[in-house]
Parts: sequence; C-alpha cells; structure tokens
Amino acid sequence: MNKYIYSIIAIFYISTTMYSQEYIYSNQNKLLGSLNPSFYGFDEVPHVGVSYGTQKVLNNDSNIENSYAFGSTFFEDYNFSLALDVNLFKISSLGYTGTQANLHYIYKTNLTYEWVLNTSLSLGYGNNKLDFSSLVFEDQINILTGNISGFSIDPVNANNRVSFFDLGAGAHIHNSRNMFFGLNLKHLNQPNISLNDEADDNKELLISLQAGYEIDLNPFRRDFLPRNSFLFLYGSMTKQGIKSRFDFYQEAIFDDFSLGINQHVNNYEGASLTSFGTSASIFLDQMEIGANYSFEISSKKLTGMPYNYFEIFISFDFFELRQRRRGNNSRFYSFY
Repeated sequence: MNKYIYSIIAIFYISTTMYSQEYIYSNQNKLLGSLNPSFYGFDEVPHVGVSYGTQKVLNNDSNIENSYAFGSTFFEDYNFSLALDVNLFKISSLGYTGTQANLHYIYKTNLTYEWVLNTSLSLGYGNNKLDFSSLVFEDQINILTGNISGFSIDPVNANNRVSFFDLGAGAHIHNSRNMFFGLNLKHLNQPNISLNDEADDNKELLISLQAGYEIDLNPFRRDFLPRNSFLFLYGSMTKQGIKSRFDFYQEAIFDDFSLGINQHVNNYEGASLTSFGTSASIFLDQMEIGANYSFEISSKKLTGMPYNYFEIFISFDFFELRQRRRGNNSRFYSFY
C-alpha cells in the first residue's frame, strides 16, 4: 500500500518537474517545431511526422504517455508556411488526459543573401479532463488489510474537464550553411486550465531559447569516414514560472544513420533533476525513424523512485531532390 501511494506521489512530482503544463520531448533535436513552431518553416519543405513517448516509474505499472503528430507545408510563391500539430498527454493512473491542437503561421524574410528570418504566430485549442473515478480516496483504503475498495462515498466522483484557447509567437534565424538561433513564447494569453470553476490556475508564460550548429566531419571526403558525416550540436533553455530546464544534444550523422547522446537538467523550487539519454535513427530516403532512451542520473533521486523515458518518432519530408543525393542528411541539405 505504501508503495502504491508513493508511486502516485512520484508521478505527480515527475509530471510537475517535467513540465506538467508543457511536455518537453527527449527527441527535441528531431522535433524542433514542438518547442518553437517557427522551425516548421526551417528548410521550406513539407513535412509530416508522429512521435510517442512514455515516462515510466520503475518497479511499478504507472507511467506518463505523450503522443504527438504534425504536418507542415510551404507556399513558395507567398513566402509562408502553415503547420498543424496535435498533442495528447495522459497519466492513466490518475485519470488525467490533456489534448491540444495548434495551427501555426510562419512567414519567411530574407535578411541577407545567406541569413533568413522565420517568424510564427500560433493559435491553439486545448481540453483537459480528469476522471475522478480513476483516483483513490481516503475512504477506499482499508488501513488494516491494505486493500482498496472500488466504491467511495466521496461526492467528487464524476468526470470534469476544461477547454481553453492558447496563443503563441516565435522566431528563428538561420544561415544556409551550419547555424541557427531561435526564440519562442507560449501561452501569451495565460489561459485558465483549472478544473474548478471557482479557482484560477493559469498556464504560465513559457519562454524558450534554442541554438544549433552543424560541423562537417569529412569536408575533404576522406575514406576514414563515410562521405557524408556531420556532427550536430543543439541546445535549448526553457523557463516557465519558477521552473527551468536545459537540454543539450550531440548527434553524429554518418550517411544514412545517426547516433547521439543528450543531457537534460530540470530545476524546480530549488531542487534539481538530471537525466542522460542516448539516441539512434536511420534514414530511408525521405523518411527518418528514430528513438531516444533516457534515465535519471541525479545523485539523489528526488522522487524516491527511479524512472526512465522512451520516445520513438517517424518523420517524412517531401524534398524530391533528396533521392538524387542519398546519404546526405545534413540539417542544411536543402540549402546547398
């Protein structure tokens, strides 16, 4: 019984420190638009993709699930892109489900011959639902036997939900060779997401910064490395209220596959939680399939129980010329 209750507490803590109001992906370097929608217009190529992630408390059946799907297209004659993404966040053991769909408008501006600015405006519609029948109340617990009854006389035993609109804005600049910088603001209107009509629980403004740099590991096409070998370095900083997060990625791309490592640091009310991850992906012409596995490495496990994360994604681009130069999977390929 104590283990069961402790697991629920751990899930609450993990979901809070991992941004319960905002899921941050372990495959963030592959899903740049999830944190900053202006990146949907980065390479001016239509994209579609899906991702699934799970955060699991070890030695327990409880876990947090997140599903994500997106699609984008570029209108070359008008210098803008449109994108749509849908996110589903679920904690089964708590009966909590959060769904949000977002429409993004991204406009391209040529700053110089080499540098481009993409700015974005986002409009989202969200729905959060809490199924109280999935929760365990005090009168259901038999303290003598440790058993849990399926019946409660607690008056709070019905479903409850809240709907809201969400606004965001972002921008990034990139050159045509190897570098980009981004800034994004989410929840500009700070919508009320409280399940209690008489209470205010506003989504706090989220500010994020991103930077990426790509290094050609084989510029002279020597035989000791595959012809198209790159090192992609990416980092982001996210701040929402008293919560902050830092993510760092190092990914090596060798022709049609990639290997990487990543580090994530969360700070919440003076507490710090750190995780380390590994990733791999394969490129099949215009498709990329990959996964990321990460686990807690904090010297002191703040939740009291170890946990890990696993994410898998599939993305597809409609860049026809990629088939003519197979193996070149540089982030800046379409600008060559």
